[in-house]
Amino acid sequence: MIIKLRQTITLIFLLCINISFAVSDSLVFNGGTALVGEIKKMEKGVLEIDIPYGDENFKIKWQSIKEIYTKSQFLVSADGKVIYGRLESISDGKVKIFDESETYLICNLSDIVYLAQLKDGFDNRFTATLEAGFNLFKARDMQQFSLRSSAGYHEDKWSVNATYNIIRSSQNETESIKRTDGLLDYKRLLFKNWFGILTISTLSNTEQLIDIRANSQLGVGNYIYSSNKAYLILKIGINNNLERFSNIDESFNSWEGSLSTELNLYAVDGLELSFNYMGYSGLTEKGRYRADLNLDLKYDLPLDLFIRAGFVFNYDNQPAINSVQTDYVFRTGIGWEW
Repeated sequence: MIIKLRQTITLIFLLCINISFAVSDSLVFNGGTALVGEIKKMEKGVLEIDIPYGDENFKIKWQSIKEIYTKSQFLVSADGKVIYGRLESISDGKVKIFDESETYLICNLSDIVYLAQLKDGFDNRFTATLEAGFNLFKARDMQQFSLRSSAGYHEDKWSVNATYNIIRSSQNETESIKRTDGLLDYKRLLFKNWFGILTISTLSNTEQLIDIRANSQLGVGNYIYSSNKAYLILKIGINNNLERFSNIDESFNSWEGSLSTELNLYAVDGLELSFNYMGYSGLTEKGRYRADLNLDLKYDLPLDLFIRAGFVFNYDNQPAINSVQTDYVFRTGIGWEW
């Protein structure tokens, strides 16, 4: 009886605040505290809500939320499904996703992996990051500069992401080191946890004498595991590899099979660990194998700033003449994200 009375009082309180501030969404935390505002999104275990008395979106751990009530519709990823609807808690830890006439799903709050407000505004669907790093050493007047950038746009069933990274290093009595890589990735949801992918990537690398390596990949992927604490993706496809080396005049074109995995961990507040591995096996060049590995550790700072340390490794068992099979880069930097 006391519990029901407390819930009734909480709902009346939330309703009064909603009317007063003309906002639509409400949250109740595990300790019983209530918060109202406009929910923007929830991803990687963190929910963002715009509250009437704050200048910036308030960020809350998803696991600290006990109840949720929304008036507007959201794109919800839960239990291997993508659903459009409103959310309303019906008991401790349980929530229903529904519209005016139908209930689509009843699940645990912990089963919800992603939540996004259904708005058409560009700001609600666009993301970007920019990171820079610089090192200066007295010995041989050594200078190192790195830049990492990304931008993405997300619709309800598809997304496109682009990255561009450069590294420049110079020192006296040594040739300058230059490395540039770029990526354009299109992903479209097919059904349940499956999605189609179309990727174009480029690499220029003086260490392995690569003037340009352009990969065009078509394939499918699956979310092997997905939660509000981590996700694991497996992708398979076919790749066209166009290459030109700095010590050879002609270009080379070959076809490869590709297999990759992506792991992202974000259970610790503000800390994110991501791992990407891509392996290529020659179809028209029998016996050739290439691999690209990326490992990043990122920590969020106030004001949308972050610090990140990353490791990149490239392997080719049949490199250019007089080149090396491996190249690796370790880099650190501070960045900003939108």
